[in-house]
Amino acid sequence: MSGGLPLPEELTAWIALFMTLIARLSFIIFLMPGIGEQVVPTRVRAFVLIGLAMAMATSGQFTAPVTTDFRELFGLILTEIFIGFALGVMLRMTIWMLTIAGSVIAQSIGLSQFLAPALEHEAQTLTANLLSMAGAAVLLSANFHVEVIVALMRLYDDIPLGALGLISGPMLMQSCFSAFSFALLLAWPFVAVNLLYNICLGFINKALPSLMVAFVGAPFMVAAGTMLLAVTIGGLLLAWKDRALQVIGWM
Repeated sequence: MSGGLPLPEELTAWIALFMTLIARLSFIIFLMPGIGEQVVPTRVRAFVLIGLAMAMATSGQFTAPVTTDFRELFGLILTEIFIGFALGVMLRMTIWMLTIAGSVIAQSIGLSQFLAPALEHEAQTLTANLLSMAGAAVLLSANFHVEVIVALMRLYDDIPLGALGLISGPMLMQSCFSAFSFALLLAWPFVAVNLLYNICLGFINKALPSLMVAFVGAPFMVAAGTMLLAVTIGGLLLAWKDRALQVIGWM
């Protein structure tokens, strides 16, 4: 075909299929919880991406693009990149939920000034980093990455190559709002404790103006919040895991 790849027809079709698979899987692998974290070397993530695309391209379960023309193939690859980005963002929202909840918890219990190297590209609070790492460990221990790969292979029947119109924008926005609201719900007990603490602090300060209650109350708030987090983190992660699978939407 004019404008096509100057290679044998079967090899050209396989290369075109491999390129479209790479286009869709790239954002999904690099945003996937656990595998796509910043602490995982880029070479390892790229190796996983290429290996998965190679396995899928040689499995015989996927149909090569109908054209190998450069212009049409470029447009198809660009479409697949947008599809992969939408699917990858839905996956990443599972960790962002814990990041938001951890940041709110840190603000509530007085640990927001202590930052640590994060799974993301920017520094996070200690509680956000703790919850993010724990959430990634929980998902990997539950074979979440295997379920994602199985769902991706099945998804090619529902969203074929180039079918960008089948990605629902309202569903993506609803997933974002649902993830944000549930993250705030996870942190609500700590916000309630902080509110009660400030109310009690106000009454004590009103009764004893000369007493520096903040110097006594601040360490107490940090200790009480840390103890509450230690007691509730198991149930928090269990509730998050059940809701996270619902937020993804396509698994």
